[in-house]
Amino acid sequence: MVYFISMDPSLLLPTASIDEAAQVFIRKMQEVNPRVQTELIEKAFRFSWEAHKNQMRKSGEPYLAHPVAVSLILAEQRLDTITIAAGLLHDVLEDTQIGREAISQQFGEEVALLVDGVTKIRKIQMKSSQERQAETYRKMLLSMSKDLRVIIIKFADRLHNLRTLKYLEPDRIKAIASETIDIYAPLAHRFGMGRIKWELEDLAFKHLYWDEYKDIVAKVVASRSERETIIDSFVMPLRRRLDHEKIECTIVGRPKHFYSIYRKMVERNKSFEEIYDLLAIRVIVNTIADCYHVLGIIHSIWTPLQDRFKDYISTPKSNGYQSLHTTIFGEKGSIVEMQIRTWEMNQVAEDGIAAHWLYKTGEKEMTKDDLALVWLKNLIEWQKDLTDSTEFFEFFKIDLFHAEIFIFTPKGDLISLPKGATVLDFAFAVHSHLGLHCIGAKVDGKIEPINMTLKSGSTVEILHVTSKKPSIDWLREVKTPKARSAIRRWLKNTGRQESIELGKKIVQASYKRLHASTSFNDHIAGLLQFLGLSNIDRLHELVGSGELPVSRVMQFFQARKIKKAPSSMVTRLVDTFTGRGSHGILVGGNEDLMVRFAKCCNPIPGDPIIGFVTRGRGISVHRTDCSNAEIFSTDQERKIEVSWDDGQQKRYNVILEINASDRSGLLNEISQVFSDFGANVTEGAMKVESQLARSTFTIEIRNRNQLKQIFRQLQKIKGVENISRVKDYINYPQENTREGES
Repeated sequence: MVYFISMDPSLLLPTASIDEAAQVFIRKMQEVNPRVQTELIEKAFRFSWEAHKNQMRKSGEPYLAHPVAVSLILAEQRLDTITIAAGLLHDVLEDTQIGREAISQQFGEEVALLVDGVTKIRKIQMKSSQERQAETYRKMLLSMSKDLRVIIIKFADRLHNLRTLKYLEPDRIKAIASETIDIYAPLAHRFGMGRIKWELEDLAFKHLYWDEYKDIVAKVVASRSERETIIDSFVMPLRRRLDHEKIECTIVGRPKHFYSIYRKMVERNKSFEEIYDLLAIRVIVNTIADCYHVLGIIHSIWTPLQDRFKDYISTPKSNGYQSLHTTIFGEKGSIVEMQIRTWEMNQVAEDGIAAHWLYKTGEKEMTKDDLALVWLKNLIEWQKDLTDSTEFFEFFKIDLFHAEIFIFTPKGDLISLPKGATVLDFAFAVHSHLGLHCIGAKVDGKIEPINMTLKSGSTVEILHVTSKKPSIDWLREVKTPKARSAIRRWLKNTGRQESIELGKKIVQASYKRLHASTSFNDHIAGLLQFLGLSNIDRLHELVGSGELPVSRVMQFFQARKIKKAPSSMVTRLVDTFTGRGSHGILVGGNEDLMVRFAKCCNPIPGDPIIGFVTRGRGISVHRTDCSNAEIFSTDQERKIEVSWDDGQQKRYNVILEINASDRSGLLNEISQVFSDFGANVTEGAMKVESQLARSTFTIEIRNRNQLKQIFRQLQKIKGVENISRVKDYINYPQENTREGES
């Protein structure tokens, strides 16, 4: 196994004096990383010594052993002096009485920023440990956006804690090991830090599943001789061939890491002996051209598994990882994975962001096109829309674990998405405007819906229309945080304005029915004070979203016995014929803000209808004979009358089921009826069983009268036995009634 070199930090302590300990530490630091500036490092060592001098670890060793170990791990990764100093000080804010200002004064704001970034949140009172943990991660991510070295220090901190985990209580051991597997190892993978990831996983695996760990280690050790024989059978002929081709290279063979083997066994439900790809041989060369040359040579010597070839050089992973992977058959059925990469690629694969840290050029910000950091930038962007800590924590974990797929745009650009991503996710990944107005896509030339799950290698062209708008149902159709964030932001901004407009109409209609002699505006100040609200827009928003019943608003006027104006016959006639009296809001035109048709009964013009103000969903319109309408009709505060706007010529979708005796020409006659009455057929299907033709058609119609005429004409067709209107139209862009009415 490839682990970091290890020095026992407790050997430094106790000593005769701090001076002696500092000298020993600095000598070791210079051995590990000769480039460090020892003056700042020694100053940080002495400061940490004094800060932690009366503290002990659970192991019984002085607490200083931990920050010393963290700083050495950072030095092994060739990190800069500032980062190593911050590693020595990383627990000072959390575990001592020393404040951030003292760190800043002694070591500068740059070091203070790093130390603060890795400090847990303890002073904030939160509902649960999970919420506190979520806020810790959020703070860590925001600190990373300012300086990436925060997460590198955090990895070193966690790595040493795992190495000394055995001294803690069993419950605490399990919690830390589980968190490592769930969060820190995937996070290390996201930043391409392979060496850190492997050791984090193996150490956590050891503490979580001791029996399984012990069993796998024993089998790997027992098979060492056999493994070396297999590796030699591949390495020796390859080296001879590469020497002949004059290709400079280094070839190393190794077994997969323990946790990687365990995960393969679990995922494939196989024993250790049944896992064939336990070995990997790495070929490191000087140039990209050499990589492809070596690949050709390997395939000329051995037979590759066709579905196991990956070109991560032309298509790097989102964490910046580049390599060629091919799995090949050897003698006696042996199988190994070959990884071919350059030295630079190898360093990035092992150390990730630590390998290509930019301080050597004087830069501190992530570069615009740095693949390893795109994920972080996206994560920082979408987390702004998640105010709930628990929700943030869940999506953070989900986004860490997803495997990647690669999708092409029509222009050949490559977009990386998590496995399970849909057409809608891809649309938002290309551009937010495309996502907000997406109606589907051409996937490899075939039109597919927004919720189709994409497969790696597909070419996708997004179809969109400006009139299409997101709905809350879209949140169930997306997997990526970027898409969720954009949808939530649009719903929040647009929904609020629609709620205000709807609430204004409801309040004005209710006030008008009072026939008051004074203007509504004359009472705004008193009304807001009565309701405890700051402005009239907020009042309208609460009414329009269903959070504040309009009857509560009217109580203000009823309590003050607002004087009524005399009602005239002309006023009543105007109210009746304009539809502005008891009908309130029309369905259609500009008056149908936040009006949604219930899926349970699928009303169309001509159907008797009734509306209910739902919480956060506007007005839900049902047919009056709908069973759900009966359930909600007892809630008079949310009930509102609605009427069809006859002046509108919109089209509505209806599904018809037709059962008829099968015969030649039946489908043609049914289609002719739809054509004669101007009904556009958007979807149709027919299935014949035992001479009975069962057909389903989705048609666009204007109103109920048109539907009745179609029914009558279809009933005249020879052999038609039954025609029914399907109430539940699955593509209706409104809410699920039972869920949306609460």
